[in-house]
Amino acid sequence: MDARCSSAVRIDRVMGLPTTVLSAACVWVALAPRPGNAEPESCAAQRATERVTVRFSETDEPLANPGKGWMTSERLPRRTPRLPCSVAYFRLNWGDIEPVEGRPKWDLIDESIAAWQEHDVRIAFRIMTANAHTRGYYCSPKWLFDAGCRSYEYVRGGTDTMSGGKRITRIEPDYADPRFLKKHGAFIAALAERYDGHPRIEFLDIGSYGIWGEWHTSNGKPWAVRRQIIDMYLDGFRKTPLVQMSDDAEALAYSIAHGAGFRRDGVGSPWHEKTWIGSEKYAQVDGFADQWRRAPVVFEWFGPYDFLRRREWSFDRAVAFILANHATCINDNLGPVPDDELPKLHELARRSGYRFVLREVSHAATVSPGEALAVEMKWSNVGVGKLYRRHSLVLYLLDADGRVAASRKQPDVDPTTWLPGEHDVAGRIDVPESLTPGAYTLAVALVDPHTGKPAIRLAIDAPQEDRVHHVSRVTVQ
Repeated sequence: MDARCSSAVRIDRVMGLPTTVLSAACVWVALAPRPGNAEPESCAAQRATERVTVRFSETDEPLANPGKGWMTSERLPRRTPRLPCSVAYFRLNWGDIEPVEGRPKWDLIDESIAAWQEHDVRIAFRIMTANAHTRGYYCSPKWLFDAGCRSYEYVRGGTDTMSGGKRITRIEPDYADPRFLKKHGAFIAALAERYDGHPRIEFLDIGSYGIWGEWHTSNGKPWAVRRQIIDMYLDGFRKTPLVQMSDDAEALAYSIAHGAGFRRDGVGSPWHEKTWIGSEKYAQVDGFADQWRRAPVVFEWFGPYDFLRRREWSFDRAVAFILANHATCINDNLGPVPDDELPKLHELARRSGYRFVLREVSHAATVSPGEALAVEMKWSNVGVGKLYRRHSLVLYLLDADGRVAASRKQPDVDPTTWLPGEHDVAGRIDVPESLTPGAYTLAVALVDPHTGKPAIRLAIDAPQEDRVHHVSRVTVQ
């Protein structure tokens, strides 16, 4: 081998890129320009097989990536979320949205969408027809009962701030009353017509039944009625993901069979942890344990942290329960949490849903204009869940000024199939024949098809700008 060539060279960080390994590389020593100072033929031959391999380390910060992790419980962004989040979750009284029959006040939803969009946060919500925390008597609209809908009065729970610290009497509709089914069905149909498939809505709870829309009530109705309420949602929302409460096992089995995700409100209580997948109550729910592979899984705490501790319920066990059940999103209803417990919240925010790590990129060190650069990648999903909305993996060549010189979407790569674990991915980028020879940066991004913009931060130690990660160098010659 020529003395001016070497079989392997390690290049430490160049312009912020991680250590680069050039396997079977050849380095041509540039001598002073004089006759005969040409590149040795042996080096030229080796450069044809020269490869660049770049490896990355995983970072540990929580990331506000779409459709996963910590959820703020604010309808409007009045406070900074405790942790980075991409979803704002809240609940709405039917009567507040439709105070006059047939004239919904969509601004309650629209202003949330607009306000959170400025923070790159989507919304998710539930419609309630009975709410034990209303300021007054009604949750469903007064006009429903004035029209003759049957109802039940109830006094539930202790005092709350919404009712001025008093236990008050409230009203729950009779869900089997034809007036309720007709009028609420019309409302859900109008809701779906306006919002199904809206790119700023992450998911919608299948609510409308029971106290807080949680599918538990002392005035339960036959399965035919409950199924009719679920079908209101299934018929209307064909694009927006739906999530079914898990308190009613029969309803849960039906919704799961029709593609819905599920949620557990009440994490932290030992009863809730024991009465779960594999227990007698849920024996009829086929596919319960594996539904996370197909649809979102959402959790909410039983109550604030101090409430859990006063009952001597294990916070560690609750955290483990959430992760073991492949959580996608977690409601922030924990209240103040001691500083020494915050690392556990960070762990939940990091690992819930998907968390993508690009471990390695490998490709030829040089490519000619008009050719395709093949890129081999090793990816990991180190989260406990998955990505449900398909994003496109895009490769870029960036010039010295960071401008896109070439790009290519990888049509055969579907990140929604990346379950927790390792994934080998083969890609390529076509080099335009007109591209000026020189050094280029290879970059990768996961692009939202609705916006056409890179949307997902990778948990790797590579420089990124606007979620476009700079991963290696390639020479066009």
